[in-house]
Amino acid sequence: MSPRRHTRRGRFLVIEGLDGAGTTTQARLLGERLRGEGRSVHVTAEPSGGPIGQLIRQVLQHRLTGGAGGEFDADALALLFAADRRDHLAAEVEPRLAAGTDVISDRYALSSLAYQGLTTGDRAWVAAINDHATVPDLTVFLRVRAGLALGRRRAAATTPELYEVADFQRRVARSYERALAALQAAGQRIEVLDGAAPVDEVARAVAGLVGRVRAR
Repeated sequence: MSPRRHTRRGRFLVIEGLDGAGTTTQARLLGERLRGEGRSVHVTAEPSGGPIGQLIRQVLQHRLTGGAGGEFDADALALLFAADRRDHLAAEVEPRLAAGTDVISDRYALSSLAYQGLTTGDRAWVAAINDHATVPDLTVFLRVRAGLALGRRRAAATTPELYEVADFQRRVARSYERALAALQAAGQRIEVLDGAAPVDEVARAVAGLVGRVRAR
């Protein structure tokens, strides 16, 4: 009997940035490029398409409020994001990585540290409830000015979501910088690109960074 061939684990790749930074576009373009290179690829996003992710999207789109019709509690929303991440990993991400597929996620734990770390006022607690989340092989952060990111969202004629307020987005931009510095200090591989550059230029830069990440 011939020995069983070992399947290399896929690469877990994350694209991060403010709403309007171009994360969704770059995740899609990276997926297309890797498929063109013959890789098995799965592109996903957070909040996920699972049951908890759908609940979060209702909150973000103002279709679901907190008790008595008030604002949804920030701590409760942070817990939902962490729970969705666990479900996302177990149901969608980890099985594909184990099968040798590259998984590209539009947002991940860095978003929680930036957004929920700001809304709850307790970044350490947010980090703790996400402590068991799988560490990406590479996170690419698309840095853009808050005003540019918000302008892109408005130009896309999308209905404004919960966090899409100019002053809040400026605070989130600063929160992102603190969060990514903390993760880099902890040893996570995070690369920063100019998200304001032309889309094709950013896509080439993202692909160049991903090309240096070896499958395990």
